[in-house]
Parts: sequence; structure tokens; C-alpha cells
Amino acid sequence: MKPILPIIILLAAGSITAVLVIFKPDAAELTPERPITSVEVIAVQPQSIQLTVSSQGTLLPTIETDLVAEVSGRVIKVSDSFRIGNHFRKGDRLIKIDPADYQAVAANASADLADAELALAQELAQSEQAAADWQALGDGKASDLTLRKPQLAQAKARIASAEARLKRALRDLARTEIIAPYDGSVLSKQVDLGQFVIANPANPLGRIYATGSAEIRLPITEKEAALLDQRTKRQRFVKLTQGTGEDTRMAPLVRIEDNVDPSSRLLYAVARIQDPFSPRPDQSALRRGTFLQAEIEGRNLSDAYALPRYALRGSNSVYIVNKSDTLETRIVEIIKSDAKEVIITAGLVPGERVATSPIAYYIENMAVDVIK
Repeated sequence: MKPILPIIILLAAGSITAVLVIFKPDAAELTPERPITSVEVIAVQPQSIQLTVSSQGTLLPTIETDLVAEVSGRVIKVSDSFRIGNHFRKGDRLIKIDPADYQAVAANASADLADAELALAQELAQSEQAAADWQALGDGKASDLTLRKPQLAQAKARIASAEARLKRALRDLARTEIIAPYDGSVLSKQVDLGQFVIANPANPLGRIYATGSAEIRLPITEKEAALLDQRTKRQRFVKLTQGTGEDTRMAPLVRIEDNVDPSSRLLYAVARIQDPFSPRPDQSALRRGTFLQAEIEGRNLSDAYALPRYALRGSNSVYIVNKSDTLETRIVEIIKSDAKEVIITAGLVPGERVATSPIAYYIENMAVDVIK
């Protein structure tokens, strides 16, 4: 009986296996059908697009000047307008240095000039008398020494020297007053009443800046610089925004600097604002060092396509929904992209449908359901 039991077990196992094989479902029956992906699309059309380049920068005066004493002396007056943050007008006297010593030098130089003029007059008279005497008593041609020409030349040289000394003395006297060269404001001040100052460019008395205009240097890449139409003479503008965006103003783009910064590899576009530090009815006054956002006006494109940034797949492709409602990948040429939008100049045909919905599982030529 025992030898028969294994045989019965083997026969039973074989029967079960045969049943499983006979009734095994097909692989197609085990794989569930993948639902068709629904997608939203944009039917693209070429349009005229004004390119812009975004940047930011700090507003700084066009002119800043270190005030330096050109003569040495004790400060006897400092203008009330020469205080940090105060404004002054062109021609205002900001600082006065004691002029007494320079007045004395100018007086001496003036006296020296008067003496030299008197000496010249006397020498002219003597020269004329010498010429007359020679004409009456002499024989032949008179020598220069006889006619006192060397003495006359020396007297004229004394005049020129005295005039130069007087001119220098008067110039130094005028320099005892430091006059504002333009309408401006005081940035820093390193001098006060009673202080002795030395005529040394390394020791400025303060720093001032002109309030008539200011510039903002806007860093851009070389690729962004190519978006700006530099070949035309048409005036381009920059939209400048302060803070939350409520305070905006337009400023002309005055230049694009040629030099590339060696550390950042950036260029700088420069915009200029006239009278930026004075309030206007529709604009508040700006301040030196104000940080501004900028949109630089660039080239005009006549046949370009604008798509939302999320329609881009990878770095330079989109999904096209063709006439049979299947997807295909299309490589496109992008001239500009940012966080919100891409501008495409080649690779699309007017009227084509570009898929904008996220697609988790993509197969080329897969069928999709276009959301109406």
C-alpha cells in the first residue's frame, strides 16, 4: 500500500497543473487598459512681440565730487547748507578759509607790478633818448647796447613776471572760498569751523553730488544684450519700479557699456533719470542708493509665438497635438524665457495645438483627449 501513495500524489499534482494551464487567462486580460490622457491645448498664432530684459540696480548721481582745499589755512566759516543731507545751489559759498595771508601776498604782488611798470616807463624814456642822441651825434648804425635794447627787454620781462605773480596771488586768494560747482547735496563732511586744512587731494573736506541727474547701471548677460536693438538709433526706454510697483517711471537708455565684468561676466546697460531727487505731483522723490527694478525695452519681433513657461518640455521642446489627437515632440527655437513665459521664433506652424497640461507618462504618438 505504501508504494502506491507517492504515485497517487504525483498524479494529483499533475492534474492540478494541467487544469491551471488550461484555464490560465491571457496576458492581455491581466493588463488593465491605460486611460487616455486628457490635455489642454493652445492654438498658436504668430504675433508682434516687444522683447524686454529684466534687471535691477542702484540709483547713483551722475556726478559726485570730493571737495579739496586748494590752499592751506584755518577755516573761518562753514555754510549751514554744508551739512550731511542738506541741499545747496550752484555758486553758494560752502567753506571759507582765512584769506589774510593771501590778501597780503596779492597786495605785494600788485605793488611789484606797479614798480615794474614804472621801471619799464623809465627804461622806455631812456631808450628813446639814447636813440635821439645817436641820431644827432653818432655815426653809422647804433648797437643794441647803445639803444638800451637789453635793458628794455629786461624791464618788459619784469612786467611779465610781476603779472604772473599777481595772477597766482589772486587765484590763491579766490581759492580761500570753496564755491559749489552745481546744484547738489552733501554726502559726507570732514571739516568744521576753526579747523586748519592743508591743500592736499588725499584729505578731502567732504563729498558732494549733483542732483540734476542720476544713473542706474543694470547688469545683463551677453545673451540678454543681444535682445536689445543696438543697431538702430531709435531711443529706447527703461521702466523703473520702486518697492511694490506702484511708483514707476520711464527713463531713457543712454548707453550699453562695452566692457564685460571679468568676475561676473556681465555687461551693464545704463539708464539716466533727470531731476530724480525732487518730488513731482505724480511721483515721489528718489534717494541716492535707491534700489530699483527695471524692464529694458528690447527688439520688436514681428512673427513670434508666446507660450506659458509650463508648456515647455525640457529645455527646447513642446508637445504638439496633431490632427489625429496624438502627441508628437517638436524642437523649437527659443529667443527668450523666464519664469512665466517663453518666446519662440522657429519650430511652430500657425494654428498648431500645443499641449499645456502636465503629462506624467509620455509615449511618442500616444492618443490624447483634448479638453474643449
